[in-house]
Amino acid sequence: MTQARPLREKARHGDFLFPVNVYETKLPEGTQIPLFYHWHPEIEIFFVLRGKTGFQVEGERLFLEAGDVLLIRPNTLHGSHDRLEGSLEFRAAVFDYSFLAGIGNDRIEQEYLRPFLLEGKSRYLLLKNGGEEGQTKEREELSALSVLLNRLFDVFQKKEKGYELLTRAWLLEAVYGMLRLCPGEAEGALLTEGKSREEKSRMIRSIVQYVEERYTGRLRLGELADYLSLSEGYLCRFFRKNFHMTFVEYVQRVRLQRAGRLLLETDDAVGKIAMDVGFGSLSHFTTAFGKYYHTTPQKFRKGQDPEKISQFQEGNGRKK
Repeated sequence: MTQARPLREKARHGDFLFPVNVYETKLPEGTQIPLFYHWHPEIEIFFVLRGKTGFQVEGERLFLEAGDVLLIRPNTLHGSHDRLEGSLEFRAAVFDYSFLAGIGNDRIEQEYLRPFLLEGKSRYLLLKNGGEEGQTKEREELSALSVLLNRLFDVFQKKEKGYELLTRAWLLEAVYGMLRLCPGEAEGALLTEGKSREEKSRMIRSIVQYVEERYTGRLRLGELADYLSLSEGYLCRFFRKNFHMTFVEYVQRVRLQRAGRLLLETDDAVGKIAMDVGFGSLSHFTTAFGKYYHTTPQKFRKGQDPEKISQFQEGNGRKK
């Protein structure tokens, strides 16, 4: 994977001297998760406080629920278009590798940080809570990890003097906790993913990029199949298996998500927005918008808190 590929997240996480930030998102039942497919060069630790949701990482479908912790390694495509059956609350810490490794190439960096954070067995590491069926010791260690991550979030939010020290210390402790749960992840050898998974990831990135660049116009599955040099039947099956929806449904969701952002960020008329995002008529747009957001475009625009606009920013659905 190279950093030249599209869909890089535009948000900046921290600054040059302190390249780390934390985020919290609370979503009610029935919400379409506003986390577009994206990637970033930073590492992300994603942990679920309440609820459950589907999540996509480089073409692989994951199921996350309360108590689960997900480590997403750098430059990894991830996101979700899941519609929630219940409420969902999650937090995330996003940080540059250099924030923990520093500039020194010491034993800690060589034996632990680089193998675990950059060269793991896959592009992610999912630690499942396991419920009552999980082993007691593992549940206790994962619970302790969750407590630590929540402490990290709280101290970061308060920003009292010296919080930067605790942020780095507790992130290092979090890495230590994950290593204890998955010791084989830091054996020091770079393990490449299988060819089939890499091919699937490349195809997903190509599909997402194709739609992102053309969603305002007329899109046909056959044209995308020709672009990818695939049969239309194969591509149709690929969409259902990996996006869990049809091509038409995916394109419509992209258009509606862009429409939601334009309603919040501009004063453009609803009819103009409908045309700008690719809908052929205002009535079709209004009907589709109502099914997706459970309200009208006008009420959506008037009823949204301005602070929630960040959920509709290009490339991410984060909320500080």
